[in-house]
Amino acid sequence: MDFELRIVEAEAGRGSHEAPLSEIERSLGTLSRLLSYPDNHYLQLVELLYLIVQSPLPEAAKRISEFGCFVEQCNEFDLEEAYTRTFDVNPACALEIGWHLFGEDYMRGQFLVRMREELAKYDIAESGELPDHLTHVLPVIASMPEEEAQQFSHACVFPALHKMQVALDKCESPYRHLIRCLVQVLESHFGESEPWGENDEKLLSCAKEYPGQNGPRPPGMDDPLRSFPMPGQSCGSKIELVPLQMQYKSSGLEVGRSK
Repeated sequence: MDFELRIVEAEAGRGSHEAPLSEIERSLGTLSRLLSYPDNHYLQLVELLYLIVQSPLPEAAKRISEFGCFVEQCNEFDLEEAYTRTFDVNPACALEIGWHLFGEDYMRGQFLVRMREELAKYDIAESGELPDHLTHVLPVIASMPEEEAQQFSHACVFPALHKMQVALDKCESPYRHLIRCLVQVLESHFGESEPWGENDEKLLSCAKEYPGQNGPRPPGMDDPLRSFPMPGQSCGSKIELVPLQMQYKSSGLEVGRSK
């Protein structure tokens, strides 16, 4: 059964043959639906997410309440137009995390390949969106073992979300509340993230000085998305695959993070 549809069916009392959904599955599944193109269940999903996070994450619930006020004021056309204007027209707010991590660098293609493998690994059906779209990424996180999900979130997801947050705050988009809620949900499970800053932009623009885009990775830290070509190498058949040098931040121990 499709990951996202299980969320709605479980809340409606159907799908009793399925194992009960965990809190993170319910949260990320509902957020994934809300980051999809709006449908006629959109307001119901906002209300559902509010109920899910109200008790454990009151600050996130406030964000969803703000977003819900916006949704209530929109008709179907207005909501679709707002979604398209926010995410499909403005690259700074794109929902594809690989775009925020790699831009037009060919490593984006390698990242897409790795994400498609993760989707297949967890039997997550692909939609018409690219594999690194948040509507694919969130079900992958919910399906991963906890340690791997934590590493992936800090290495790839938080940096992209923080870049999106800056752009959404700048244009005062109502979707800023939804993305901030997502950050708070992920942090509640995988530890506090670091905000995007000026130094992060410098790291991404200095591939020679900072190999692997982020500098050296601490020994023994596994890349959650396996191996990627390094910047500057050709994509020929003899390409040497080496670990993408991501940096992580684990709970209780500061070991860096990726961009």
